Amino acid sequence: TAAACGSGPQRRSGKLSNRAKGTARTLLSVSGSRFSRNAMLKVACALFLLLALGLALTGLAQRSVETDSAAYVSTFEIISTMPHDPNAFTQGLTFAPDGTLYESDGLYGHSSVRAVDIATGATLRSTSNKAHHFGEGIEVVGDRLVQLTWRENVLLEYSLPNLTLLREVPIKIGREGWGIATDGERLYVTDSGSSLYHVEPGSYRVTKKVQIHDPRLERDIFGVNELEWVRGELWGNVYPMYQGTASECIARINATSGEVTGWLDMRGLFSRQRETVRQQPHSYVLNGIAYNEATDEVYVTGKRWDQQFSVAVKPAPHLGMEHVQAHCNLGNPSGKQTGMG
Repeated sequence: TAAACGSGPQRRSGKLSNRAKGTARTLLSVSGSRFSRNAMLKVACALFLLLALGLALTGLAQRSVETDSAAYVSTFEIISTMPHDPNAFTQGLTFAPDGTLYESDGLYGHSSVRAVDIATGATLRSTSNKAHHFGEGIEVVGDRLVQLTWRENVLLEYSLPNLTLLREVPIKIGREGWGIATDGERLYVTDSGSSLYHVEPGSYRVTKKVQIHDPRLERDIFGVNELEWVRGELWGNVYPMYQGTASECIARINATSGEVTGWLDMRGLFSRQRETVRQQPHSYVLNGIAYNEATDEVYVTGKRWDQQFSVAVKPAPHLGMEHVQAHCNLGNPSGKQTGMG
């Protein structure tokens, strides 16, 4: 095609595409006698080349996005830092479609769900859990907020936006309640082990169970905690609590298969917290991921952290599985619990 827009032997050796010929004929019919056929042909060729250049640049941009999303390890950049309630033992974080941020806080006698002012960290509305309920992950499902409990085998439903408790639902989803997220059709739940449960909203019936497994590391991933649906995949904080360790990494998970497709190395956020938090790295862990689809923003925080962050992901294609093994503290590959035989 480029040869048709040249001169001399190059022009004779190539042919104009039908689109370029049509464009040239149209321009000639409009221009009348003011331009020669040769001049209009050059104009058509220039337009065609601009179109081809635009398509080429679009292709490069698409390949760049694919490469970024395919990076096995990514780091992050802090976009903004906001206050977080330092008394909040964060177990779940999620956005409602209207942009309201909701948080679930744990501990017996202190658990609650609350609406949070992002800019100040202040509580806008809240509902306390019963003293024997340990609050865990939360997710917005339709016009309700659903909350897992840790060992009580109960799921709680609240009305939105006023957080009135509507019902307590007995459930049988794994051995404990940890993380919960939705893709808009089904719920995904973790239970402290390496299982990912596909759950039907409303009935909370388990329809499928897969193992969370990283084929590059050739191991299952235990302790995937707070979950969030982000740009077509599950992100999960990792907290191998029963193996006596804690991680500052987030797993990117294919929800259908359970395959871990990548990791986000979030080291550096925990070290920004106050000294009393830093002194207990196995208790006050990174926990809380919220994705605002309307603004394409990701927020993260942790248990009793005094800050929450808006972050951007930075693909690090030069980092591989050795980096994850060295820095993500994933615990024993067998899943053996500390102190257990």
